[in-house]
Amino acid sequence: MVLSENFLLKDPLALHLYEKVKDLPVIDWHNHLCVHDLAADRKYANLTELWVEADPYKHRAMRICGVPEKYITGQASPREKFQAWSKVLPLLAGNPLYHWSQLELKRVFGVEEELDESSAERIWRIANEKLSLPAFSARGILKRFSIEYASPCAAIGDDLKDFSGLEGFSPSLRGDDLFLLSSALFKEAETLEELRAVLRERVKKFHDAGCRFADHALDAPFSCVPEDGKNEERFVRFKRGTLPEGERRALSWAVLRFLASLYGERNWTMQLHIGALRATSSRLRQAAGPAGGYAGIGAPCDTGALAKLLDDLEKSPSGLPRTILYTLNPADHAPFAVLSGSFPGEGEQGKVTLGPAWWYCDHIHGMKDCFEKIAAYGVLSVFPGMTTDSRSPLSFVRHEYFRRVFCAFLAEKAARDEMPSDFEILKNLAEKVCYSNAKAFLCAQKNKGENKGSGKTVWPSLPGRGVLCVRRSPSILRKKG
Repeated sequence: MVLSENFLLKDPLALHLYEKVKDLPVIDWHNHLCVHDLAADRKYANLTELWVEADPYKHRAMRICGVPEKYITGQASPREKFQAWSKVLPLLAGNPLYHWSQLELKRVFGVEEELDESSAERIWRIANEKLSLPAFSARGILKRFSIEYASPCAAIGDDLKDFSGLEGFSPSLRGDDLFLLSSALFKEAETLEELRAVLRERVKKFHDAGCRFADHALDAPFSCVPEDGKNEERFVRFKRGTLPEGERRALSWAVLRFLASLYGERNWTMQLHIGALRATSSRLRQAAGPAGGYAGIGAPCDTGALAKLLDDLEKSPSGLPRTILYTLNPADHAPFAVLSGSFPGEGEQGKVTLGPAWWYCDHIHGMKDCFEKIAAYGVLSVFPGMTTDSRSPLSFVRHEYFRRVFCAFLAEKAARDEMPSDFEILKNLAEKVCYSNAKAFLCAQKNKGENKGSGKTVWPSLPGRGVLCVRRSPSILRKKG
């Protein structure tokens, strides 16, 4: 399948809407790009190193198709691993990897033909020749995507020096090790009050580095443990190594609530990634590590526990921070969308919102399901749009994919009279969801953040735009009425 310029845009209205949003800058508030690679402007030795080696989505698909682990994360050569991937890709029709891979090859390397076993040698040669050029370094590749702002994850104890020279890139605080009580920062404190001081100082350092986002994983199953006044004593026992698992959970929730209060003080956005079932195959965990593409989808969320957490934070002195909810279980799309009306901000749009389709839901069906649920149970016009949540520089093509899917969704709804066919209304909605809403809450964080918390606010300067897509004008426009 060779992707045309009207890929996914079969309706003239969809194509015309996409023309209005395709060249908007990209704001990507949550990803796992390797900041060290960006700071060093890494040069990739070959296409496997860039494209296959660190991609758990591809690894998962290859395993399902029967590829031995030797050719996925094992000792096979980069060329052998690429050849194994080239045999699998044609089998993935219906999987988002099928489209993403074609877009990545086309937009970054100019490869128009489909990757399969017969074209693998040509594509390997073409891509590797380009990877030897300065324009195809880590930062060079990202310049192709018109990135205005990107926020790679960093653990709270990480050294942030690699961000200092990266225009448009600021850290996003990743708090999983704190919730698991595994951060090295716990060694710096003897009491819970001392830990709070350590965390406050680290959050200040992140804020000064331009951080405005934090995220925490609430893996399946979870239940919110209320404050009972015993956490100071629990922390002392934790330091001694005598705290049982049930009480560790209580201490974890106390740490999360304190961090959320810091986010509220500084007007950050808190992201909660909910529902991953990470304890599946022990064999694959040993072979591929903790993020090797073998996690599962947990049971639907206990929405009461989530509401209890949000309510506790809303009642706190610093208030509930802006919150984006991601769920790995699509059954939670509607309940999470409804919560946007349970915890509205005073004079603030989209205080709590269902986030973009996450992980296994990040495909055409999952995206449209999110759009449907937000439109039906919340307000689609305040939805903040797309973020990649990926380790690969090439994955920024997913913003194009998202914009195409969203414009097609709007056109389909208009054709069924479920949305107005007024082009201006739909264009404004597309622009909001594809760019303006994310831009607006970034600006709100900047402006309010300068008056909150302590320390100097540093807002990253933004790089110039690039142009990815070829412009085309539709021959037919759906008329008003």
